[in-house]
This record gives sequence, structure tokens and C-alpha cells, in this order.
Amino acid sequence: MILPCVVELLWDVFGGTINAQGFKILNPKIGAIYGDSITTERAEEICKRLHNKGFASTNVVLGIGSFTYQFKTRDTFGFAMKAISVVVNGERKEIFKDPVTDNGIKKSAKGLLKVVLMNGKYILKDQVSEREENEGELQVIYENGVFLNTISLEKIREKINQNI
Repeated sequence: MILPCVVELLWDVFGGTINAQGFKILNPKIGAIYGDSITTERAEEICKRLHNKGFASTNVVLGIGSFTYQFKTRDTFGFAMKAISVVVNGERKEIFKDPVTDNGIKKSAKGLLKVVLMNGKYILKDQVSEREENEGELQVIYENGVFLNTISLEKIREKINQNI
């Protein structure tokens, strides 16, 4: 299993500290995320291997993977949700996924998005300005604990059926 090896490599490069229980904790600025078909058994095995190598399990974040969803994955539906924009110290930054081992189909959109309805089809445009983003079909539904634009499931289905 590759994850404990990744944590070892991160330790070798970035270092860290030893916690009160004697386990290695990576530098808090880095960590590892692994979400490829994680089952309870695989999660336990990963934690056991980390333990055997002297690393705390808090060094990793494990995704639930497709096994929690009756083996339905983002690839089954051709859909995935990713973070594409962040604000750090008041400055907006584009973030994206573009795996070097991929053939291009897992590359994500980048920056702010605008979705437009054109000839009965929804078209995604990325790397738009804040003004352009606000002109599109996407709407803020929930922000800071408040529902801004509520919509019923019936209305959602109606919209989908109009555009299929």
C-alpha cells in the first residue's frame, strides 16, 4: 500500500514533530489525502501500517471512495465536484486538478465559473471574472448559515426535464 510510503517521503522532505504518544506528526503545512475506493478494511490497514512505521493516523485524510456509494463513482455519472477558487489573505487564487498520470479527462475547471444556457444546453466557462460569474445560471443557495435562493425538488426536476 503506497500511502504509508508517501507519508515517509513527506517526513523525509518536510519533517515534523513527535507527539506525546511517540508517533511522528508531519509538518502541519503538509499531509496526504487518499480516497481511492476506501473501505473500512482498507482504512484500518492503512492506519495499521502507519502505526507500524511510527506515524500518527492524523497525517492522512481518507476519502470514502466509491465503496460507500454502492460502487457508483464520479466516473459512473461523469461528474465530480472540486474546489476551483480560494481567497487567501483577501486575494483570489485559481486552483485546479491536473494529474500528471491522467490523459486529460480528470483535469478540472479552473478559477471562477460561469454556466450559460445556450441552445438548450448548459455550457461551462472557467477562469471568468466575478462580474461574469454573477451573470451565469449558477446562484448562491446557501451562504453563512442563511438560505438565499430556496428551490423545491419539484422545480429542480422541472428544470432538468426542460433541458434534457
